[in-house]
Amino acid sequence: MSGQSFMTGVRQQLNIFLGALVFMTRIPVGNRYVFHSEDLPRSVVYFPIVGLIIGLLGGLVLFCGALFFPPMVAVLFCIGTTVAITGALHEDGLADALDGLLGGNDPTRRLEIMRDSRLGTYGSVGLWFSLTAKLLLLTALLQESVYGAICALIVAHGLGRTSTVALLFSHSYVRNDQSKSSPFGNVVTLKEAVMAAICPILLSFVLLGNKSVPTLMVAAIGTWAAGTFFHRKIGGITGDCLGAANQFIELACYLTLVVRLAPAIASMI
Repeated sequence: MSGQSFMTGVRQQLNIFLGALVFMTRIPVGNRYVFHSEDLPRSVVYFPIVGLIIGLLGGLVLFCGALFFPPMVAVLFCIGTTVAITGALHEDGLADALDGLLGGNDPTRRLEIMRDSRLGTYGSVGLWFSLTAKLLLLTALLQESVYGAICALIVAHGLGRTSTVALLFSHSYVRNDQSKSSPFGNVVTLKEAVMAAICPILLSFVLLGNKSVPTLMVAAIGTWAAGTFFHRKIGGITGDCLGAANQFIELACYLTLVVRLAPAIASMI
């Protein structure tokens, strides 16, 4: 491969990465990103890396907040930061998915409810529970170790986006009309799914050490369980389902790490 061809490939991959960043976050990229519709589906391989970046930015806010505020307040700033960075993309998906999957009587009605922009009871309660659980679990981790809480944030956000890629590969996208997530449906290859998982998995071993094994196991089982639930309810997945799975896996990672730390926390009381 010539040097020119290599640089062209690098620039193309950088542009594809920026596409993932633009899709999943509100981080400004200026005019460095050039939209190509054919490249957008390929950006899924970078979803977990974008998740790692979101977790890192949230971790930086958590670190700074912990220097000046009580743990719970620092965690509030951290959660607010990650929600702002993503434009509440996944929280919106969680709320819509819960309203539709739990409120509808059949797949067609469930999909109709999920499309409705209004927030229902299931979505409201689920969103409250998710944010509250994040607040409590991250506070518990922060009280044990600032470093441990930051590592948990990075890994959980990375694995949450990895679940998105896994579900896009393993389940059919059931909406036929154009939606924000439709370009990614039914196009993810096994190679892309594996490549997407490598970085967050390796980083979890680096950051979590022996805690990485149960965390990865829970994330894998949780992704399978979420996919099975979605398939039973609507025969596949939608963008809202992916957002819901993302939040579910993130919470599952925090909970796993809190359980692992429970004896240490109990000894401090």
